[in-house]
Amino acid sequence: MRTTILHTNDIHGRVDGLARVATHVGRIRAETPHPVLYLDAGDVEETTNRLSNITKGAAMHRLLSAAGCDAATVGNAAWLRYGPQVIADHARVARYPLLLANLKPVEGVHDTVLLGRVGVIGVTASFEDLFGNSISFGVEALPEIPLVRELARDLRSRGAELVVVLSHLGYEVGEAAIDDKRLARELDGEIDLVICAHSHHLLPHGDRIGGVVLASAGEYAQHLGRIDIDGEHIDAGVVAVGEETPPHPDVVTEAARIEPEVEAFLGETLGEVEAPLDGAWIAQMLRDRASADVGLAVAGQILSGPPLPPGPVVRGALWDVCDTSANPGVATISGERLRRMIEIGRSRAWTEERRRPLRGRAHERLHVTGIDVGQIDPGRDYVVGATDYELEPYGGLVERDWNLRARYDFPTIVREAIEEHLRR
Repeated sequence: MRTTILHTNDIHGRVDGLARVATHVGRIRAETPHPVLYLDAGDVEETTNRLSNITKGAAMHRLLSAAGCDAATVGNAAWLRYGPQVIADHARVARYPLLLANLKPVEGVHDTVLLGRVGVIGVTASFEDLFGNSISFGVEALPEIPLVRELARDLRSRGAELVVVLSHLGYEVGEAAIDDKRLARELDGEIDLVICAHSHHLLPHGDRIGGVVLASAGEYAQHLGRIDIDGEHIDAGVVAVGEETPPHPDVVTEAARIEPEVEAFLGETLGEVEAPLDGAWIAQMLRDRASADVGLAVAGQILSGPPLPPGPVVRGALWDVCDTSANPGVATISGERLRRMIEIGRSRAWTEERRRPLRGRAHERLHVTGIDVGQIDPGRDYVVGATDYELEPYGGLVERDWNLRARYDFPTIVREAIEEHLRR
């Protein structure tokens, strides 16, 4: 069997890059006499990209369709932010099957797909440690190793000569979780190829564990992965995607087609504000929403642009400056711990820190409403309205062993909460 598999991963909203990838895909297909497949290993969506953000990722699947994708696995960029229900919206607009075998139930996805004689299985990072805690996704994470083994055998029985795992588990993520290296080690002889994503690794010449080849194309559409299969020989590499490559007209046209569809939506006036809609305003909104004693909001997390001036608030202007996917929440926190959180949030080291969840932005100021730090009673409990960024350890304000047991309005995100508040 002679087949070429092209692949991308972790594009994260780079529309121009995807359009250039599509040019390479089209060229390779035109000059190759044997079958060519194009697969994506997840996270084409991105909250900081306008079209992706406005459509909760759906626009990116329209663009990936225009780029000629044959199958894609579900990453974590959308469902972990907006809830698994958005995957069904993605599936409705995608002209290829969306694969997700290890989370159940999720509407619109398939465990596997058989593309000619190539069988493809889709798995993604499950974030199982979040299930059953403060955020409920309503899905169950299945053990990947026995699941992939069973699905691979099923594909073989249906005629697959090559079994590919389109994986968003991560090439190498540590001993505590299932990653692509472990998948390859434990399923050697069952699967042939793992196309890796999630950890953004670039493998210029691929990798091999036993008889299993691993391939990954880095991130942000800077490379297109290429795997050439000739009988039992599998050769993996990457093609650089530079700015000298012209964007594919099909992707450019589809992006232009999406724009008018969102303009009317963005043009709606949501309400009016008497004071600037800034971090302090949002902290107060979160406090009011939770009927809390205190409201907290991290400036760099809650707004990506300047505050909106007093007056009418148009949805487009709000969404331009509020790209956060954080969920409003509430927790009961002791006065001693609350004071510690505020002290951290006012320290120079913390305000200047740039964390990956903020896509390179600094924390800036921690806005606090409802109380002055000097008035906090360390022996009293306070009800605090905020978001998961302020109330979970990854934001840097709380300790994991506090076990706050915050409750969240999942899957509502901050800008939707702002809209609801303005309408009221």
